[in-house]
Amino acid sequence: MLRRVVSVFVAVTVMALGMIVGTAQTPQASAATSYGNVYISFPKWQGNCPRGGNVYAIGGSVTGLEVPTSWNARGWDYGDDLIYARVALKKRSQVSAQVWCNQAKPTARPRSISVSHTVIAQIKPTRNGQTVWVGPKGVKNS
Repeated sequence: MLRRVVSVFVAVTVMALGMIVGTAQTPQASAATSYGNVYISFPKWQGNCPRGGNVYAIGGSVTGLEVPTSWNARGWDYGDDLIYARVALKKRSQVSAQVWCNQAKPTARPRSISVSHTVIAQIKPTRNGQTVWVGPKGVKNS
C-alpha cells in the first residue's frame, strides 16, 4: 500500500512540475498591432525644393515594411507639402514619393506635373496624429 501511495505521489509531482515548466516556456502572445493616422510633411528645411519654391504636389506611396499600411496617391496629392497616411504605429513604413516644387502656388491645378525630385525614407511613427518630416536630409518626428 505504501509503495502505491509513493508511486501516485511521484506521478502527481512529475505532472505538476511538467505543467509548471511547460507554462514557463510558453511564449507570450505578441501585442496586437495598433494603427494610427500620421501627417507626413515634405518641408524645405528637410532639403526639399533645393532649386527654390515650395512643395505643392506629392505622388507616391507609404508602404508597411513589417505590416501593410495605407497611403497611395491616385494621381497627385495637390495643394501643399503634406499627406495624411494610416500606418502601423511603432512599425517601420517606407515613404516613396515624388514631389513637385514651384515658385508660387498655381491658382489652378496644373494639367501636368513634372517631378522635381524623389524622396525615399523609412519612418516609424509612435502615436496617432504625429507629424513626420521627410526629405533628402532625412527624417524628423514631432
